[in-house]
Amino acid sequence: MNMKRISISFISAIIISAVGFYFLIANGYEQVDIENLQSDQSLTILGLEYFKFEAKQGEPAVGVPNNFNMSLVGIVLGIVIFFLLELFSKKRMKGVKA
Repeated sequence: MNMKRISISFISAIIISAVGFYFLIANGYEQVDIENLQSDQSLTILGLEYFKFEAKQGEPAVGVPNNFNMSLVGIVLGIVIFFLLELFSKKRMKGVKA
């Protein structure tokens, strides 16, 4: 078991998950008109709300993260990415040895 490879896969999975949520939230800000939002709007992934835009009367909307759901989805996504990276690494190493 190569601890260096596992550590790199683990850290890469965390970074990919965080960057993925950054792009999801940035995309949500692009789609929502914050200045003229009339009612609350949620961003969801697999039915779980991870970010919410709360409308304020006479003020721009405020973005509020749902930390529990974002963490839950991030952990699951990180585990999946970790195993995919490990499978890719194993196949690549198997091809080098053959």
